[in-house]
Amino acid sequence: MEALKNLWYNILAVFFGIFSQVMVKAQPIWDRFKIPISITLGLILGLIIGWVLFPVEWENATPANLREDFRAYYLDYVAQEYATTLDAKAVREKLGLNIEKTRDIPWKEKEQNLPNDIQTAIDGAGRFNLNAANLRQLQADLEIIRAEPTEAPPEVGEAPPEDDEGRSLLTIIGALLLAFIFVGGILFYLFRSSGKRQVAEKEGPAPGPSLAEEYGAPITEAEGAPRGKRAPAAKGRKPLKSFTTTYVLGDDYFDPSFSIEVERDGEENAGSEFLGECGIGISETIGEPDPKKVTAFEVWLFDKSDIKTVTKVLASEFAMNEPDLYAKLEPKGENVLLLKPGMEVVLETTALRVQAKIREFQYAQGNLPNKSFTQKLSVELRAWLKQE
Repeated sequence: MEALKNLWYNILAVFFGIFSQVMVKAQPIWDRFKIPISITLGLILGLIIGWVLFPVEWENATPANLREDFRAYYLDYVAQEYATTLDAKAVREKLGLNIEKTRDIPWKEKEQNLPNDIQTAIDGAGRFNLNAANLRQLQADLEIIRAEPTEAPPEVGEAPPEDDEGRSLLTIIGALLLAFIFVGGILFYLFRSSGKRQVAEKEGPAPGPSLAEEYGAPITEAEGAPRGKRAPAAKGRKPLKSFTTTYVLGDDYFDPSFSIEVERDGEENAGSEFLGECGIGISETIGEPDPKKVTAFEVWLFDKSDIKTVTKVLASEFAMNEPDLYAKLEPKGENVLLLKPGMEVVLETTALRVQAKIREFQYAQGNLPNKSFTQKLSVELRAWLKQE
């Protein structure tokens, strides 16, 4: 039972880990195209609701909407009654010819539909066991049956009957006009926003210290920093964000992540702007999994402007000296570095620089090789905007 429970926890951890990474990578795409995406998702949802969950249900359909054989049976029934009573008015009602609306009523919408269906019934009289003579009489008197009875002209002051077809046409035109206005408003908003961005780019930033000047990275020499790109120390520049996290043996789901944001007060789009994300997690374990014996960690940085994740592996002394294990760690990051107290690791992207400093690190004791897995690890992550 305990093994099943641990398996379930592992599945949940993997699922939420993948979900968080997908959401982080999808955030910049959503920020840029949220209006078209929202419209597309709304249309898809509307189609699913209208066609799948709550499809159109036919009610009060006329016999002309039936299948061919059922239409033939119905016309035979009407022809038999007409041959007996010669009541043209009753036949008109049974055929639906007395209905004023013509939309979705095949025998009214197109004049030739009814004669064609009667002829089809006559041709299939033997196959459907119908009375061809009655059907021929119905066909011969069809013009008489179609003739509508004359009605007295409306009295003075009486409103003329409403034109349902005209009203339907006006409804369609109104709906199309609303749709045109809606789409036009969206396009106007998109072009207006694009125009503002272009003007802002031409005018350049407002006077005053830039974000890079205020939060420029004062990172000195550190392990993992690219050669030739190490920034000199800059006094007085504070980190954009600072985070501290601690791992202790037994924390099998250690995978903290932190958002890197900047406050843009006083600008047109004031508020927090998401720049990226950083974090640290378990990279590799050894031995029995209860609890996990962590021999290597991954420290990573995601930059929204790069749409990529930079990763570096911090490995134990045992992992660094074990060829098979080291070969397994190499593809996981840009570098595999020896994990030790006080070390500083730098991760850089197009716009961001993160410094990971190991505040505390202890190896665990057990029945595994010496200096092979971690008892405790405390890491401080500090993020800066790169200086232009």
